[in-house]
Amino acid sequence: MTETRRPPAKRPRAKAAPSRAGSRSRGKARSQGLLAHLDRRTLQSLAALLGFAAFVVLLANVYGDGSREAPGYTAVAPAQPEAGEEELAELGEDAPTLPREAPTVPQVRTVPEPAPVAPTPAPPAPEPARQVPTQTAMLPPPVPPPAGTPLWKRNAVPAPAQDGRPRIVIVIDDMGPDRKRSDRAAALPGPLTLAWLPYARDLPHQAAAARRNGHELIVHMPMEPDGKGDPGRDAILTKLPAAEIKARIARNLAAFDGYVGINNHMGSRFTANTAGMAVVMAELSSRGLLFLDSRTTAQTKAPELAPRYHVPLASRDVFLDHEMTPAAVEAALAKVEAVARTKGTAIAIGHPHDVTVAALERWLPTLSAKGFQLVPLTATIRAQPPAS
Repeated sequence: MTETRRPPAKRPRAKAAPSRAGSRSRGKARSQGLLAHLDRRTLQSLAALLGFAAFVVLLANVYGDGSREAPGYTAVAPAQPEAGEEELAELGEDAPTLPREAPTVPQVRTVPEPAPVAPTPAPPAPEPARQVPTQTAMLPPPVPPPAGTPLWKRNAVPAPAQDGRPRIVIVIDDMGPDRKRSDRAAALPGPLTLAWLPYARDLPHQAAAARRNGHELIVHMPMEPDGKGDPGRDAILTKLPAAEIKARIARNLAAFDGYVGINNHMGSRFTANTAGMAVVMAELSSRGLLFLDSRTTAQTKAPELAPRYHVPLASRDVFLDHEMTPAAVEAALAKVEAVARTKGTAIAIGHPHDVTVAALERWLPTLSAKGFQLVPLTATIRAQPPAS
Protein backbone atom coordinates (compact mmCIF):
# COMPACT_ATOMS: atom_id res chain seq x y z
CA MET A 1 0.00 0.00 0.00
CA THR A 2 1.31 3.15 -0.98
CA GLU A 3 1.83 5.48 1.70
CA THR A 4 0.48 9.03 1.28
CA ARG A 5 3.04 11.67 2.09
CA ARG A 6 1.73 14.76 3.81
CA PRO A 7 3.41 18.06 2.93
CA PRO A 8 5.22 19.64 5.74
CA ALA A 9 3.35 22.32 7.60
CA LYS A 10 4.38 25.93 6.82
CA ARG A 11 6.02 27.73 9.59
CA PRO A 12 4.97 31.30 10.13
CA ARG A 13 7.59 33.76 8.71
CA ALA A 14 8.91 36.06 11.31
CA LYS A 15 8.46 39.84 10.62
CA ALA A 16 11.60 41.30 9.37
CA ALA A 17 13.22 43.99 11.42
CA PRO A 18 13.59 47.34 9.78
CA SER A 19 16.75 47.72 7.80
CA ARG A 20 19.36 50.35 8.44
CA ALA A 21 19.10 51.58 4.90
CA GLY A 22 15.43 52.38 5.28
CA SER A 23 16.11 54.21 8.47
CA ARG A 24 18.82 56.19 6.82
CA SER A 25 16.50 57.13 3.95
CA ARG A 26 13.78 58.31 6.27
CA GLY A 27 16.23 60.27 8.32
CA LYS A 28 17.72 61.84 5.28
CA ALA A 29 14.29 62.99 4.11
CA ARG A 30 13.58 64.51 7.51
CA SER A 31 16.97 66.21 7.46
CA GLN A 32 16.40 67.63 3.98
CA GLY A 33 13.05 69.12 5.01
CA LEU A 34 14.63 70.64 8.09
CA LEU A 35 17.51 71.96 6.05
CA ALA A 36 15.11 73.45 3.52
CA HIS A 37 13.25 75.13 6.35
CA LEU A 38 16.49 76.32 7.88
CA ASP A 39 17.81 77.53 4.49
CA ARG A 40 14.85 79.82 3.90
CA ARG A 41 15.12 81.40 7.29
CA THR A 42 18.84 81.58 7.11
CA LEU A 43 18.76 83.15 3.67
CA GLN A 44 16.20 85.68 4.77
CA SER A 45 18.31 86.51 7.79
CA LEU A 46 21.42 86.74 5.69
CA ALA A 47 19.66 88.94 3.17
CA ALA A 48 18.46 91.21 5.93
CA LEU A 49 21.93 91.30 7.39
CA LEU A 50 23.45 92.14 4.04
CA GLY A 51 20.87 94.83 3.49
CA PHE A 52 21.63 96.33 6.86
CA ALA A 53 25.33 96.22 6.14
CA ALA A 54 24.76 97.95 2.82
CA PHE A 55 22.69 100.59 4.58
CA VAL A 56 25.48 101.17 7.11
CA VAL A 57 27.97 101.53 4.28
CA LEU A 58 25.68 103.98 2.57
CA LEU A 59 25.32 106.08 5.71
CA ALA A 60 29.06 106.07 6.13
CA ASN A 61 29.48 107.34 2.60
CA VAL A 62 26.82 109.99 3.02
CA TYR A 63 27.84 111.33 6.40
CA GLY A 64 31.52 110.76 5.97
CA ASP A 65 34.00 113.10 4.33
CA GLY A 66 32.26 113.73 0.99
CA SER A 67 35.27 115.56 -0.36
CA ARG A 68 37.38 112.35 -0.50
CA GLU A 69 37.11 110.25 -3.56
CA ALA A 70 37.47 106.50 -3.53
CA PRO A 71 40.89 105.51 -4.79
CA GLY A 72 40.93 104.57 -8.40
CA TYR A 73 37.71 106.45 -9.25
CA THR A 74 37.09 109.86 -10.70
CA ALA A 75 33.99 111.65 -9.57
CA VAL A 76 32.19 113.10 -12.58
CA ALA A 77 29.62 115.78 -12.01
CA PRO A 78 26.50 114.76 -13.85
CA ALA A 79 24.78 117.01 -16.30
CA GLN A 80 22.21 119.33 -14.83
CA PRO A 81 19.05 117.28 -14.39
CA GLU A 82 15.60 118.38 -15.34
CA ALA A 83 13.40 119.44 -12.44
CA GLY A 84 12.32 116.42 -10.40
CA GLU A 85 14.96 114.11 -11.94
CA GLU A 86 17.30 112.23 -9.54
CA GLU A 87 21.00 112.75 -9.81
CA LEU A 88 23.04 109.52 -10.19
CA ALA A 89 26.70 109.05 -9.17
CA GLU A 90 28.68 106.40 -10.93
CA LEU A 91 30.43 104.33 -8.19
CA GLY A 92 32.14 101.79 -10.34
CA GLU A 93 31.66 99.36 -13.14
CA ASP A 94 30.46 96.45 -10.90
CA ALA A 95 28.84 98.44 -8.17
CA PRO A 96 25.11 99.06 -8.20
CA THR A 97 23.89 102.47 -9.15
CA LEU A 98 22.05 103.98 -6.23
CA PRO A 99 20.10 107.17 -5.78
CA ARG A 100 22.30 109.82 -4.31
CA GLU A 101 20.95 112.45 -2.00
CA ALA A 102 22.33 115.94 -2.05
CA PRO A 103 25.27 116.17 0.42
CA THR A 104 25.15 118.60 3.26
CA VAL A 105 28.59 119.88 2.31
CA PRO A 106 28.26 121.38 -1.15
CA GLN A 107 30.66 120.20 -3.75
CA VAL A 108 32.52 122.76 -5.74
CA ARG A 109 31.59 122.36 -9.34
CA THR A 110 32.70 124.27 -12.31
CA VAL A 111 29.59 125.69 -13.84
CA PRO A 112 30.10 126.31 -17.53
CA GLU A 113 29.39 129.83 -18.64
CA PRO A 114 26.19 130.04 -20.58
CA ALA A 115 26.58 130.48 -24.26
CA PRO A 116 26.14 134.07 -25.33
CA VAL A 117 22.60 134.76 -26.27
CA ALA A 118 22.25 136.40 -29.63
CA PRO A 119 20.44 139.71 -29.28
CA THR A 120 16.88 139.61 -30.40
CA PRO A 121 16.77 141.58 -33.62
CA ALA A 122 14.56 144.61 -33.49
CA PRO A 123 11.38 144.24 -35.49
CA PRO A 124 11.62 145.92 -38.85
CA ALA A 125 10.31 149.43 -38.92
CA PRO A 126 6.91 149.66 -40.55
CA GLU A 127 7.06 150.79 -44.11
CA PRO A 128 5.66 154.25 -44.63
CA ALA A 129 2.40 154.50 -46.45
CA ARG A 130 3.17 153.96 -50.06
CA GLN A 131 2.59 157.06 -52.06
CA VAL A 132 2.49 157.13 -55.80
CA PRO A 133 4.80 159.98 -56.78
CA THR A 134 4.06 162.20 -59.68
CA GLN A 135 6.42 160.95 -62.35
CA THR A 136 7.16 164.27 -63.99
CA ALA A 137 9.56 162.62 -66.42
CA MET A 138 6.59 160.83 -67.99
CA LEU A 139 4.45 163.97 -68.34
CA PRO A 140 4.36 166.02 -71.53
CA PRO A 141 7.08 168.66 -71.49
CA PRO A 142 6.00 172.24 -70.86
CA VAL A 143 5.28 174.13 -74.06
CA PRO A 144 6.14 177.83 -74.15
CA PRO A 145 3.07 179.98 -74.80
CA PRO A 146 2.82 181.19 -78.38
CA ALA A 147 4.58 184.41 -79.19
CA GLY A 148 2.57 187.57 -78.98
CA THR A 149 -0.66 188.16 -77.12
CA PRO A 150 -2.18 184.88 -75.92
CA LEU A 151 -5.62 183.94 -77.16
CA TRP A 152 -7.26 184.33 -73.77
CA LYS A 153 -6.26 188.00 -73.73
CA ARG A 154 -7.27 188.63 -77.35
CA ASN A 155 -10.77 187.23 -76.72
CA ALA A 156 -11.22 188.78 -73.26
CA VAL A 157 -14.16 191.11 -72.64
CA PRO A 158 -13.01 194.55 -71.51
CA ALA A 159 -13.46 194.92 -67.78
CA PRO A 160 -14.20 198.08 -65.84
CA ALA A 161 -11.21 199.75 -64.29
CA GLN A 162 -10.36 198.39 -60.90
CA ASP A 163 -11.39 200.94 -58.29
CA GLY A 164 -10.76 199.02 -55.08
CA ARG A 165 -14.21 197.52 -54.76
CA PRO A 166 -14.52 193.72 -54.34
CA ARG A 167 -14.99 191.93 -57.64
CA ILE A 168 -17.52 189.22 -58.45
CA VAL A 169 -17.45 186.77 -61.38
CA ILE A 170 -20.66 184.92 -62.31
CA VAL A 171 -20.17 181.83 -64.52
CA ILE A 172 -23.16 180.04 -66.07
CA ASP A 173 -22.36 176.41 -67.00
CA ASP A 174 -24.22 174.01 -69.32
CA MET A 175 -25.06 176.66 -71.86
CA GLY A 176 -26.34 175.56 -75.29
CA PRO A 177 -28.39 172.33 -75.17
CA ASP A 178 -31.52 173.98 -73.70
CA ARG A 179 -31.85 176.82 -76.17
CA LYS A 180 -34.71 178.65 -74.43
CA ARG A 181 -33.07 178.72 -71.00
CA SER A 182 -29.68 179.50 -72.52
CA ASP A 183 -31.13 182.52 -74.34
CA ARG A 184 -32.68 183.76 -71.08
CA ALA A 185 -29.34 183.46 -69.28
CA ALA A 186 -27.52 185.18 -72.13
CA ALA A 187 -29.96 188.10 -71.82
CA LEU A 188 -28.87 188.84 -68.21
CA PRO A 189 -26.97 192.09 -67.61
CA GLY A 190 -23.25 191.53 -67.71
CA PRO A 191 -20.52 191.04 -68.16
CA LEU A 192 -21.06 187.35 -67.24
CA THR A 193 -18.89 184.38 -68.22
CA LEU A 194 -20.86 181.74 -70.15
CA ALA A 195 -19.56 178.14 -70.42
CA TRP A 196 -20.87 176.35 -73.51
CA LEU A 197 -21.14 172.59 -73.96
CA PRO A 198 -19.40 171.78 -77.26
CA TYR A 199 -22.02 169.29 -78.47
CA ALA A 200 -24.92 171.80 -78.37
CA ARG A 201 -26.75 172.53 -81.63
CA ASP A 202 -26.21 175.78 -83.51
CA LEU A 203 -23.45 176.61 -81.08
CA PRO A 204 -21.56 179.17 -83.21
CA HIS A 205 -24.71 181.28 -83.53
CA GLN A 206 -25.62 181.04 -79.83
CA ALA A 207 -22.11 181.89 -78.68
CA ALA A 208 -21.75 184.79 -81.06
CA ALA A 209 -25.04 186.29 -79.87
CA ALA A 210 -23.93 186.06 -76.26
CA ARG A 211 -20.60 187.66 -77.10
CA ARG A 212 -22.35 190.60 -78.74
CA ASN A 213 -24.33 191.01 -75.51
CA GLY A 214 -21.08 191.68 -73.64
CA HIS A 215 -20.48 188.22 -72.10
CA GLU A 216 -17.21 186.33 -72.02
CA LEU A 217 -17.09 182.81 -73.47
CA ILE A 218 -15.40 179.57 -72.36
CA VAL A 219 -15.73 175.96 -73.49
CA HIS A 220 -17.41 173.68 -70.93
CA MET A 221 -15.16 170.67 -71.57
CA PRO A 222 -16.84 167.29 -70.85
CA MET A 223 -14.68 165.22 -68.49
CA GLU A 224 -15.03 161.87 -66.75
CA PRO A 225 -16.87 161.94 -63.38
CA ASP A 226 -16.48 159.58 -60.43
CA GLY A 227 -20.09 158.48 -60.54
CA LYS A 228 -22.30 157.14 -63.28
CA GLY A 229 -23.18 160.50 -64.79
CA ASP A 230 -22.77 160.87 -68.54
CA PRO A 231 -20.62 163.89 -69.42
CA GLY A 232 -21.68 163.67 -73.06
CA ARG A 233 -20.12 163.13 -76.45
CA ASP A 234 -16.34 163.40 -76.85
CA ALA A 235 -15.73 163.52 -73.10
CA ILE A 236 -12.09 163.10 -72.12
CA LEU A 237 -11.57 160.00 -69.99
CA THR A 238 -8.73 158.71 -67.85
CA LYS A 239 -8.51 155.45 -69.81
CA LEU A 240 -7.81 157.22 -73.11
CA PRO A 241 -4.28 157.49 -74.52
CA ALA A 242 -2.78 160.94 -74.76
CA ALA A 243 -3.31 161.09 -78.52
CA GLU A 244 -7.05 160.51 -78.16
CA ILE A 245 -7.33 163.06 -75.35
CA LYS A 246 -5.68 165.63 -77.61
CA ALA A 247 -7.99 164.71 -80.48
CA ARG A 248 -11.10 165.15 -78.34
CA ILE A 249 -9.88 168.44 -76.96
CA ALA A 250 -9.29 169.67 -80.51
CA ARG A 251 -12.77 168.63 -81.68
CA ASN A 252 -14.44 170.30 -78.70
CA LEU A 253 -12.47 173.51 -79.16
CA ALA A 254 -13.48 173.59 -82.82
CA ALA A 255 -17.20 173.78 -81.95
CA PHE A 256 -17.12 177.60 -81.86
CA ASP A 257 -14.62 180.40 -81.43
CA GLY A 258 -14.14 183.57 -79.40
CA TYR A 259 -13.50 181.74 -76.09
CA VAL A 260 -10.78 182.53 -73.55
CA GLY A 261 -10.30 179.03 -72.15
CA ILE A 262 -12.12 176.04 -70.71
CA ASN A 263 -13.61 174.74 -67.49
CA ASN A 264 -14.51 171.16 -66.60
CA HIS A 265 -18.02 169.77 -67.07
CA MET A 266 -18.28 167.11 -64.33
CA GLY A 267 -14.71 165.74 -64.30
CA SER A 268 -14.30 164.74 -60.66
CA ARG A 269 -12.31 161.68 -61.75
CA PHE A 270 -10.42 163.18 -64.65
CA THR A 271 -9.27 166.38 -62.92
CA ALA A 272 -7.78 164.20 -60.14
CA ASN A 273 -5.71 162.27 -62.71
CA THR A 274 -2.20 163.68 -63.07
CA ALA A 275 -1.36 162.15 -66.43
CA GLY A 276 -4.63 163.17 -68.05
CA MET A 277 -4.58 166.70 -66.67
CA ALA A 278 -0.99 167.13 -67.83
CA VAL A 279 -2.14 166.47 -71.40
CA VAL A 280 -4.93 169.04 -70.99
CA MET A 281 -2.57 171.65 -69.58
CA ALA A 282 -0.04 171.10 -72.34
CA GLU A 283 -2.78 171.61 -74.95
CA LEU A 284 -4.06 174.78 -73.28
CA SER A 285 -0.54 176.16 -73.01
CA SER A 286 0.17 175.57 -76.69
CA ARG A 287 -3.05 177.43 -77.61
CA GLY A 288 -2.71 180.31 -75.15
CA LEU A 289 -5.87 179.45 -73.18
CA LEU A 290 -6.75 179.61 -69.47
CA PHE A 291 -8.31 176.98 -67.19
CA LEU A 292 -11.15 177.57 -64.75
CA ASP A 293 -11.23 174.77 -62.20
CA SER A 294 -14.85 174.06 -61.29
CA ARG A 295 -13.47 172.08 -58.32
CA THR A 296 -15.80 169.12 -58.56
CA THR A 297 -13.22 167.26 -56.43
CA ALA A 298 -10.83 168.32 -53.70
CA GLN A 299 -8.16 166.11 -55.30
CA THR A 300 -7.92 168.24 -58.43
CA LYS A 301 -4.46 168.39 -60.01
CA ALA A 302 -5.03 171.75 -61.69
CA PRO A 303 -3.25 173.88 -59.05
CA GLU A 304 -0.23 171.58 -59.24
CA LEU A 305 0.04 171.39 -63.03
CA ALA A 306 -1.11 174.80 -64.29
CA PRO A 307 2.07 176.63 -63.20
CA ARG A 308 4.25 173.90 -64.71
CA TYR A 309 2.61 174.43 -68.11
CA HIS A 310 2.28 178.22 -67.80
CA VAL A 311 -1.51 178.05 -67.91
CA PRO A 312 -3.46 180.92 -66.26
CA LEU A 313 -5.66 179.38 -63.56
CA ALA A 314 -8.80 180.42 -61.71
CA SER A 315 -10.88 178.38 -59.24
CA ARG A 316 -14.55 178.35 -58.28
CA ASP A 317 -15.44 179.66 -54.83
CA VAL A 318 -19.22 179.10 -54.62
CA PHE A 319 -21.82 176.91 -56.36
CA LEU A 320 -25.11 178.81 -56.66
CA ASP A 321 -27.66 176.08 -57.22
CA HIS A 322 -26.70 172.79 -55.57
CA GLU A 323 -30.17 173.14 -54.07
CA MET A 324 -32.59 174.58 -56.59
CA THR A 325 -34.90 176.61 -54.38
CA PRO A 326 -35.20 180.41 -54.28
CA ALA A 327 -34.08 180.53 -50.65
CA ALA A 328 -31.04 178.31 -51.30
CA VAL A 329 -29.92 180.34 -54.33
CA GLU A 330 -30.35 183.63 -52.45
CA ALA A 331 -28.29 182.22 -49.56
CA ALA A 332 -25.57 181.22 -52.03
CA LEU A 333 -25.53 184.74 -53.51
CA ALA A 334 -25.12 186.16 -50.00
CA LYS A 335 -22.15 183.83 -49.56
CA VAL A 336 -20.65 185.18 -52.80
CA GLU A 337 -20.80 188.68 -51.37
CA ALA A 338 -19.11 187.54 -48.15
CA VAL A 339 -16.29 185.77 -50.01
CA ALA A 340 -15.71 188.81 -52.22
CA ARG A 341 -15.44 191.10 -49.20
CA THR A 342 -12.98 188.71 -47.56
CA LYS A 343 -10.78 187.78 -50.54
CA GLY A 344 -11.32 190.78 -52.81
CA THR A 345 -12.63 188.46 -55.56
CA ALA A 346 -15.30 185.73 -55.66
CA ILE A 347 -16.02 183.32 -58.51
CA ALA A 348 -19.48 181.71 -58.49
CA ILE A 349 -20.81 179.02 -60.82
CA GLY A 350 -24.50 178.45 -61.56
CA HIS A 351 -26.64 176.91 -64.31
CA PRO A 352 -29.42 178.19 -66.58
CA HIS A 353 -32.13 176.83 -64.28
CA ASP A 354 -35.25 178.95 -63.98
CA VAL A 355 -34.76 179.49 -60.25
CA THR A 356 -31.13 180.53 -60.72
CA VAL A 357 -31.77 182.92 -63.61
CA ALA A 358 -34.70 184.48 -61.75
CA ALA A 359 -32.54 185.07 -58.67
CA LEU A 360 -29.80 186.64 -60.80
CA GLU A 361 -32.30 188.92 -62.51
CA ARG A 362 -33.14 190.36 -59.09
CA TRP A 363 -29.63 190.36 -57.62
CA LEU A 364 -27.32 191.59 -60.40
CA PRO A 365 -28.76 195.13 -60.58
CA THR A 366 -28.05 195.60 -56.83
CA LEU A 367 -24.32 194.89 -56.93
CA SER A 368 -23.01 198.35 -57.68
CA ALA A 369 -25.06 199.92 -54.90
CA LYS A 370 -23.71 197.29 -52.49
CA GLY A 371 -20.15 198.25 -53.37
CA PHE A 372 -19.21 195.39 -55.75
CA GLN A 373 -17.92 195.22 -59.30
CA LEU A 374 -19.28 192.58 -61.71
CA VAL A 375 -16.39 191.53 -63.96
CA PRO A 376 -15.59 188.80 -66.52
CA LEU A 377 -13.33 185.89 -65.60
CA THR A 378 -10.27 187.30 -67.36
CA ALA A 379 -10.34 190.37 -65.13
CA THR A 380 -9.33 188.21 -62.17
CA ILE A 381 -6.61 186.49 -64.19
CA ARG A 382 -4.96 189.79 -64.97
CA ALA A 383 -4.82 190.58 -61.26
CA GLN A 384 -2.76 187.45 -60.56
CA PRO A 385 1.03 187.35 -60.87
CA PRO A 386 2.23 185.71 -64.08
CA ALA A 387 2.85 181.98 -63.95
CA SER A 388 6.51 181.02 -63.58
